Amino acid sequence: MANTELNTEAKILEAANSIFLQFGYHGTTLQQIATRAAVNTAAIHYYFRSKENIYSIVLLNNLSQLLDVLNHHEFYSVHKSNTTYTPDATQNIKAERIAWFLLNEIRTHNQFLIEMIVANDKISNLITSIFSYPENIEILQQLITSQFSKIIKLDLPGKSDPVERALKLNINN
Repeated sequence: MANTELNTEAKILEAANSIFLQFGYHGTTLQQIATRAAVNTAAIHYYFRSKENIYSIVLLNNLSQLLDVLNHHEFYSVHKSNTTYTPDATQNIKAERIAWFLLNEIRTHNQFLIEMIVANDKISNLITSIFSYPENIEILQQLITSQFSKIIKLDLPGKSDPVERALKLNINN
């Protein structure tokens, strides 16, 4: 029974991650997560208690992954002319999606995100670790620019709405 419970919990978390990254906190419903995970919403409440709890886990996991990418030494290439590091973040599609997700959450729901950061020490520490270094900000800018460039380059006949393009890109990646 423990394996079934673990698998159910993992399926819910995977579904929540995918949907939150695509639609953000306020654009996601527990029913969307349940449908994607092939469970009922009662299972989500059983394992995670609330939408806010599962979102905080997804946010924490994604911030951890982003920090891992930012700290990965092979991620940088050294300029021969000086000791400045130049990040090549555009090769990491997952990191692009996380950066894009963070930008959208900060832009559209910053008060909610601030409350979540203040309430959760782990999230607060990750945010501090990510945003305390100028080179990380530079990498995040590259990640967001790369994701935005992909959206602009999409060839979607009859689809000129950037939101539709962003959703299409997230579905295809």
